[in-house]
Amino acid sequence: MFERGLLSGAALALSASAAFAASDACSPLPGGFEFCPGDTAWAGAEVVPFTNGVAFDLPPYWLEVMEAPEEIASAPSLEAAFDALVALQADQARNEGLDAPEVLGRDAFSAGALEAVTMTTRITLPEDDPMIFVTMIAGQGDQRLFVTLDDENEDAADVEQELRRIAALFSLMGE
Repeated sequence: MFERGLLSGAALALSASAAFAASDACSPLPGGFEFCPGDTAWAGAEVVPFTNGVAFDLPPYWLEVMEAPEEIASAPSLEAAFDALVALQADQARNEGLDAPEVLGRDAFSAGALEAVTMTTRITLPEDDPMIFVTMIAGQGDQRLFVTLDDENEDAADVEQELRRIAALFSLMGE
């Protein structure tokens, strides 16, 4: 679950891997959202579709947008969804014989019409360097967006700042 590209627990099913070239184009995402990078550096990210979502590779960043697990999608509030995420990650780590991720921070903010909660974690994998992940659950109305961003350089503050910066690039389709 915790290896890059497998965070959702599903194996990658790479059906295509192409550069996302048009700066004004939007990429459809699970849950009825879209990612519109405009003229930001994210417009040049490599798009990597997988079974239940899509990843955007823009080194040093790896951004995954996935279908929210049922516990998160059906939670009555973003805070409840966040609590479900913490429990889900701890359970998955335990099932894989790992320690639960170390929670380094938690934050709530608004980005345009989205309300968001984020969690920064450090995950220690056997025979690998620890990885920093910032997970965001954002909502607009009853729609939920489930996003994870990590950085090869392991700088938690950098990853948190980048996710906050790009949060405004997510919106419900057609809005």
